[in-house]
Amino acid sequence: MKTNIDSIDFNELYKAQRDLSLSSVKTQDDWDKKAPSFNESALKSTYADEFLNLVNLHGVSSVLDFACGAGALSLKVAKLVDRVYAYDYSEQMLYFLNQNAKNEEIKNIKTEQKAFEDSWDEVPICDVVFASRCLEVDDLKAVVSKLISKAKRSVYMSFKVQKSFVEKEILTAINRKVQAKPNFIYLINILVGMGYLPRVEYIYSPNCSKILCEDDLMQKVQWSLNDTLNKDEIKALKEYYQSGKKAYEAPMIWAFIAIDLDKKVD
Repeated sequence: MKTNIDSIDFNELYKAQRDLSLSSVKTQDDWDKKAPSFNESALKSTYADEFLNLVNLHGVSSVLDFACGAGALSLKVAKLVDRVYAYDYSEQMLYFLNQNAKNEEIKNIKTEQKAFEDSWDEVPICDVVFASRCLEVDDLKAVVSKLISKAKRSVYMSFKVQKSFVEKEILTAINRKVQAKPNFIYLINILVGMGYLPRVEYIYSPNCSKILCEDDLMQKVQWSLNDTLNKDEIKALKEYYQSGKKAYEAPMIWAFIAIDLDKKVD
């Protein structure tokens, strides 16, 4: 039995909106260069604790943390389970994860460099799978299907709620028009279309980036836009910073999305 919504391919809608909003794609080298500051801010953030508070770890012995970054989730969950498999396509992110694990004397995390697009034949099947703040991919349904294939019990994901990584007030100040990025609604509908019953909660993640000067703000905005600011935009952004306004301190809102593999509907 079908309704008119069943004719909508939300994955194709996601791809179309992503294509509209995408200026360029961050490379492995970009993330390697970002790793030191990302490591510092991620470990200070309360995000990982809030994420794990929403995860059911009862009876869980193994966790797959894909696109793990510097290990904010892996390091914490490793203290609660027997084994963590942490994958990321940035070599430097994995370097910081391993250093952090060594500093905390955590020995049950296995790391390996791998991207969503690579073969996952060697990726182990675990009780639960994490995919946190990493699902801005070309083919969302294909990646979600990979994550599900490696989970025995549940998959826990997060996806941004806002439609841009740069605050609207700042975009207005620099007169930059951007296309809205696809947000968590696409993922919810893709999962429902696959027969799952996603549970949704919201995490308000404080902005831990250090903005101590105009250059810090410029680097943050350029990273978030994945584009270089022109001369007029730089001038306007400096004026915005000097005005004392601080929209860049607003929290990022993440939709925490969980599915249990044994709970499906036709």
